[in-house]
Amino acid sequence: MAVDPRKDPLSRQSLFQNRAYAHALRIRCGGIVTSAPPAQGAPLAQLCEQPGQFSADLVLPVTTHDTVNALVTNAPPASETLSTVRTYGTLGSTPTSASGEEPYGEKEGAVKRQTSISETPRVCVAPATSADGVYLLNAFEQALSPYYDGDHLVHAQRVLHTHLSGGIDNRGLLSARQLLLVLWEGGARRGIINLVFKRQSTCKISPLILFPAEQNGRGLGAILIHKAEEIARDAGARNLYCTVAASNERSLSFFLQNGFFVCGDANEQYKAGETEILLRKPLSQTSSDPGAEEVISVVKVQEYAAWNEVKELLSSSLPRLVDGAGDAWLESMYRNAKDYCYSPRDDGRRSWVYAAQDRSGCYRAGAIVTYKKGGALKVMPISASDISAFRALVIDLPTLLFESGRKVYIHHVPTAAEVAALQESDWKLEGLLPGAYREDVITQQWGCSLDKDSMIRSLRIQSRYLSMIRSGRKKIEVRVAYDHIKTIRSGDVIKLVAGIEKVVRQVREVRHYTSIDELLEHEDVAEVLPGLKRDEALQRLREIYPPEKERLGIIVFDLG
Repeated sequence: MAVDPRKDPLSRQSLFQNRAYAHALRIRCGGIVTSAPPAQGAPLAQLCEQPGQFSADLVLPVTTHDTVNALVTNAPPASETLSTVRTYGTLGSTPTSASGEEPYGEKEGAVKRQTSISETPRVCVAPATSADGVYLLNAFEQALSPYYDGDHLVHAQRVLHTHLSGGIDNRGLLSARQLLLVLWEGGARRGIINLVFKRQSTCKISPLILFPAEQNGRGLGAILIHKAEEIARDAGARNLYCTVAASNERSLSFFLQNGFFVCGDANEQYKAGETEILLRKPLSQTSSDPGAEEVISVVKVQEYAAWNEVKELLSSSLPRLVDGAGDAWLESMYRNAKDYCYSPRDDGRRSWVYAAQDRSGCYRAGAIVTYKKGGALKVMPISASDISAFRALVIDLPTLLFESGRKVYIHHVPTAAEVAALQESDWKLEGLLPGAYREDVITQQWGCSLDKDSMIRSLRIQSRYLSMIRSGRKKIEVRVAYDHIKTIRSGDVIKLVAGIEKVVRQVREVRHYTSIDELLEHEDVAEVLPGLKRDEALQRLREIYPPEKERLGIIVFDLG
């Protein structure tokens, strides 16, 4: 008589272990089992590769957690490294190895391992094989159960079966291909990541698990993420995305620290009482912001000639977004911005006009900020001729408005690229307002806190300099003494931003100079602009800060 492990009165641990073996067998045998299983304690490779079929008429021979652990640490790949893991040429293409060889296996397109007996690395990432079955089942069950409902063993079975079938998932009609990778360290499995390549040129992580849980905090997860990014980029994916349970604070922090942005949250999406956080990471700097290396300044507009140029930019988008608003409305807000004497305790209709200006003097984005009752600041309208200018504006606005109110919010109908820029600049979607300003338009509200105690101010920087700061080579950041820069003090934490890349640093000391010459007399040039001589550094800084800006004064942030 067949024994059903689900009905057998075993402990939860024994129940899981029996199910793990049963699923491992079904993966290889398609659920048809007719002969006896191997002896208890047999190597996992023998269990999963044995050509015979197995009987369901016996209780499967696993009774202790230690037995499972002993089995799942057998037979690491001989010498796979991060550079030899098989990748895809394009989404939906036939998988190949890093050397360009065709894969082999039981089915056409099955995953191939590359091996070499010349060396055995301590940490490596390798495509999964059937020998990884029990480890996978164990990892899914124990890591996912606290945060997700459903049968995690069935989920694990489907993931491995799809991977071993060449990555083709016949149930996932929007999936082009899947790839399951295992992280090895010193001969033991330490984690897995499953990549689902979508036909829309995106890639989903489903899931990433470090197992046993004691492996957290050792940098192993970052290895898997970096490998996933490399493979996804090579496959032509624009974005990497995933979801994380809000109560899984450690995992959420991990993804945020590795460059993922919060897209939203969904209550009870996968488990009653649990909120799921939606995360995304752009994989291409150019697709996210094609002008990331441009020098764009965000300035307060006060002169009427400048205002006329910004007004033209703002008024061009008004008819399709707002009924009943035109030049008269814009002019009234500009007059408030120019003439009103503002006090933080005053609930009057004080306004500011800000614009993103490039090196040629052209205004490419503009916004009007209005002080609202209770200390909130409303941004409306906001308009940009291109995504680079829009991004510069929404990154800088919270820092420019620091100490001017409690929070700032935008009412806008953003494009997809503008939504991405808002998410990547720490704005949060707060509401959808159908018909608020025009009957056939859904206006979105995006908000950002200006709380003095928790807000980290952002400063844009070119990517080459950001890389130098990240590596520790560049320790001195130079800025012009704009009003908002003068509010940054020793001990403050700032965020340096280059496109989608960010580095957070604490300001050790703030020093003031009257000119760039004086700055270079007192500071180590190698810490200001590594690799340049003094004359070269002087020329470079004056290219960035022309005379009219240098006259405002120079501020140096020592980032140590």
